Amino acid sequence: MSAVKLAEAGMASAQARKWDEAITSLTKAIEQSKSPQWLLARSQALMETGQLDRALRDAEFAYCTAAERGNDKSRKQMIEAQHRRSVIYFRRKLYANADACASWSQQLAQGVAVKAADNTGEFVDEKGFYQVTAADVAPAKAAEQKQQQQQQQQDGGNGSGESDWKKALAWRSTIVRFLEALPAEDPARRITVKLVPVKPSLDQGEDDKDAAEQKKAKEEISRAEIEAAKASAATTQPKPATASGPFRSQMYQSDASITVSLFMKFASKEDTTKVQVDMQPNLITISGVPREPSVSYIVPHAAIDPSKSTYRVATMKIEFTLAKAQPGKWATFGREELSQPDASTLPTATDAPTSSQQAPEKRQEPAAAVKPQGPAYPTSSKSGPKDWDHLADDEKDDDDKDVNAFFKQLYKGATPDQQRAMMKSFQESNGTALSTDWASVSKETVKTSPPDGVEAKKW
Repeated sequence: MSAVKLAEAGMASAQARKWDEAITSLTKAIEQSKSPQWLLARSQALMETGQLDRALRDAEFAYCTAAERGNDKSRKQMIEAQHRRSVIYFRRKLYANADACASWSQQLAQGVAVKAADNTGEFVDEKGFYQVTAADVAPAKAAEQKQQQQQQQQDGGNGSGESDWKKALAWRSTIVRFLEALPAEDPARRITVKLVPVKPSLDQGEDDKDAAEQKKAKEEISRAEIEAAKASAATTQPKPATASGPFRSQMYQSDASITVSLFMKFASKEDTTKVQVDMQPNLITISGVPREPSVSYIVPHAAIDPSKSTYRVATMKIEFTLAKAQPGKWATFGREELSQPDASTLPTATDAPTSSQQAPEKRQEPAAAVKPQGPAYPTSSKSGPKDWDHLADDEKDDDDKDVNAFFKQLYKGATPDQQRAMMKSFQESNGTALSTDWASVSKETVKTSPPDGVEAKKW
């Protein structure tokens, strides 16, 4: 089979999230031609299967090859390669390296010459620790830099478009939140990566060597982290939690997707255009919302597919339509994080922790209060003695439970349109009607229809 056919099969498998099949097909294609596009696709597949060393090697090889070719697709591929490097370093929890690569991706997207794209040095302190903050990557400052730097293009390349720039900006805001949670001299604040990587070898025989080097590096980082934690324990105080409540939300879902509305009031329609949303498989970042802090993080109940997910900003709400990475019903949409969520709690596409995301500790639930028992009277019943003082309460609870269980089951098994019809008809009729026919309910207000012998009153 030709390299092109193999690559097309591999790209299709990656699109379907069949990572192992994608790796197999793309590897055979790359053996015939070292296309940057194919290397970047295999890099993603390797990353999703936890093979971070090989994924990084593919991304860096793709960057070097694209730079060497210098065709009309090269800058776009170089931007994507830097973004891929950033995500891999983020999963390794090397946040300074992750933001450096994301910054270079952003600079290249602006059209800045490669030689002028590295501005990370201005945020490194005298001890060599990277101290960038959220204010340094704010949209206003980034836009100002964009205008200035577009006049300094010397590399002959043009920017790949505003979408890549916005993507890099949103991703950097996520990385910086993790950086801000670190002590000032944490080892993860050191930049050890270079703007232009040394072109690596793609030989499979390098894997064992890389694995050994990675293991050694992790051990060194772990020792450094322990020492840094001991040194800062006496002086570092935890940040106070934000005392702001979550947004009111509403959702309905199918096996393949879930639609969620987060209700918030914008001062004007112009303010809605300032909202920026970055959707990753395990994290949704929303910036520019009318609250403090102005950036919110939402951890979905399970992984989503960002490429098939959309959102819409209105003056009263933000509505998301999220494609589920794995089909099935979700018990909840997720949770809103008022501060940066811990990467160890983020769900993956398979809902299993990866090598860089440790599973959260299981919370121990408090012991349930012991319900006082009534007097047990002598009885010959096979079911044992009854608490006659609370018999009526038990019967009432059973009735309520049966009714609630029926309506929950009815709502759960309904389609999204049927669920919308049920909600609309029940609310507009003041609880006197329940319809599942959205075609008829959507056209007009459902009238209040009390049972015979009962009169409806307005309170």
